[in-house]
Amino acid sequence: MAITKEQWQQLETEMAGSFVNVKFSYQGHEISVQRERKSESSTELAVYIDGYIKGGWICSPENQPEDTPKILPQVWNTKTRSAYSPKKIADLEKKFGKRKAKEYFPNLHHKVGVLMPFFSKASVLCRQFKKLEGLALTHAFLLDEPE
Repeated sequence: MAITKEQWQQLETEMAGSFVNVKFSYQGHEISVQRERKSESSTELAVYIDGYIKGGWICSPENQPEDTPKILPQVWNTKTRSAYSPKKIADLEKKFGKRKAKEYFPNLHHKVGVLMPFFSKASVLCRQFKKLEGLALTHAFLLDEPE
């Protein structure tokens, strides 16, 4: 059963709260979303696949271990980072010139992406999950409402 627009709005409101326990079913896997502490004063949404977040799965999409679920790039957040900071790039280009800087440092403007199971906001998670075809909601507070 597809998730309606109203349900997505309710889910986003529910996941913005303090206590979150939402479960989805996608391509034979159970995806659970829970709010966890990031630091003393902040929290984030963690996405578990079949009840696990394995450290080996946190890697670039090209270098995934063999036990990695195929749905991982679709349900986890991709964090990108530049190989060099803008300040370092400016310093190198000033020292060597743009052409020589690219010659000596071929990955000067290269970006590296890493899959992370954490989302900072519910709206970001919902925006990504809305794109998934065949995603079914199996457990949420909005499903338990009395009629």
